[in-house]
Amino acid sequence: MCGIAGEVRTAGLAPRPEGFYEKALATMARRGPDQEGMFRSEGCVLLHRRLAVIDPDRGRQPMTMGPYTLVYNGELYNTEDLRRELIAQGMEFEGHSDTEVLLKAYLRWEDRAVEMLNGIFAFAVYNEKTRRLFLARDPMGVKPLFYAQRGDLFFFASDRKSTRLN
Repeated sequence: MCGIAGEVRTAGLAPRPEGFYEKALATMARRGPDQEGMFRSEGCVLLHRRLAVIDPDRGRQPMTMGPYTLVYNGELYNTEDLRRELIAQGMEFEGHSDTEVLLKAYLRWEDRAVEMLNGIFAFAVYNEKTRRLFLARDPMGVKPLFYAQRGDLFFFASDRKSTRLN
């Protein structure tokens, strides 16, 4: 189990009290005791707590490739099938995590990547260049994904406690 959270504001992020994001990460500690990570840009913050199961070093999150950054909670049952298909299409892999496979699937197929996934998941991909956030959850909703919008602030989390900070 992992924990994800984040916020995006079209006009750029408003200043937060010191330690705000660290407090949000702490609310997710039970969901991911092994690693934590934070991605910040002008209009977005992505948070991740990880329970490291496969490839602890190369599966760290948030994971960034080019302008895309991913935070992910879940398990893909067809990781190896997707990896083989992506390799056949010229993608190269550095590790063995399903996180890397998911992000590269998104790089290849964008929003349509969700149609290729077999598993339980909730994830967010932020494109820093276009300032677009993409969220997805498995069709059965096994992995939680809460979200809300207040004015130009959009925020999401895999844990309700993390959404209460906003």
